[in-house]
Amino acid sequence: MIAKGLEGIVVEETSISDVRAEGVLTYRGENIEALTETPFADVAEWVITGEMTGRFEPLLATLASLDAQEAAIVTGLPRSLHPMKVLQAVVPALSKSPELGFGEADQGIYAAAKLPAVVATHLTGHQHEMDESLPYADRFLHAISDEAFSQDLVGAFNATQILQIEHSMNAGTFASRVVASTLATIESAIAAGIGALSGPLHGGADEAVLNLADRMESPEAARDHVAELLRSGGKIPGMGHREYRAKDPRAICLEAWVGSLVEGTVHQRSFDVLKAMELEFRDHMAELGKDLHANVEFYKGLIYRMIGLPNHFFTCGFAMARTFGYVAHFIESRRDNRIYRPAARYVA
Repeated sequence: MIAKGLEGIVVEETSISDVRAEGVLTYRGENIEALTETPFADVAEWVITGEMTGRFEPLLATLASLDAQEAAIVTGLPRSLHPMKVLQAVVPALSKSPELGFGEADQGIYAAAKLPAVVATHLTGHQHEMDESLPYADRFLHAISDEAFSQDLVGAFNATQILQIEHSMNAGTFASRVVASTLATIESAIAAGIGALSGPLHGGADEAVLNLADRMESPEAARDHVAELLRSGGKIPGMGHREYRAKDPRAICLEAWVGSLVEGTVHQRSFDVLKAMELEFRDHMAELGKDLHANVEFYKGLIYRMIGLPNHFFTCGFAMARTFGYVAHFIESRRDNRIYRPAARYVA
């Protein structure tokens, strides 16, 4: 029997995160809901080391800015190049071999700390001196915009990034661990994970669903469109998840954040359209006896839009967070490494 896509095949043991079908996600035993108001850097440290000492915030701040050579690499790439290709190209060039005290993972933490500056530089077209006095979330927002964001929106962005740090053996993490298993460098493993994340079946649903919602004239029109799309066998981006048989707990968190933030703003209509799409999808699935719900991607794009990221930069926001998860998996894989070598059945 061939398990296409390795579905249901257990390939590793991990202590980093646990995804349960009933709608539970934990990072090293801590429910994700309990972590969303914690500073991002503290949760990144927790995922990577199993400790929350406060060391990561000043460390990431110190490493945040690109040096002149790194900035030249980013600004030397065409502005028209998709930002996910920029990340995949630049990560292997962020090689400084720093001494941070995490062994082989030092270079990965260095690269992960630089990604917000890479994204900000490619977005704006010029190098940014990242403000070391600001926390991780505030620092990125300050780099991409001169706007004074509300603390609620900063908190929502911080929570969004926390919710995306880690999600067990997903496609990007598996790709990263496959490369790590060859004893390749950590930056090669990260670049592989980012490459997998760029695919529309992995990252990108937040962009796709907002592109769809933007074409809807009203919530009523959105329900009609979703109903017709589902009747014809189409799919709704950001709906359903292979691992969950309940609503994605990350989606529940983000829906609550977004719902409070959009009130009285120009984004209210988009939220109402998304909500109508979700309700129509849920009702249709219930009629078919299927228990499918929104996943983390469905409402996430609105938070990225509210901080000023263009749609095609959304997956970069995802990658900025998930890279810390790749670092954690790299460290874990080194403890009992064995190169991946699955078999294939030859057919003439």
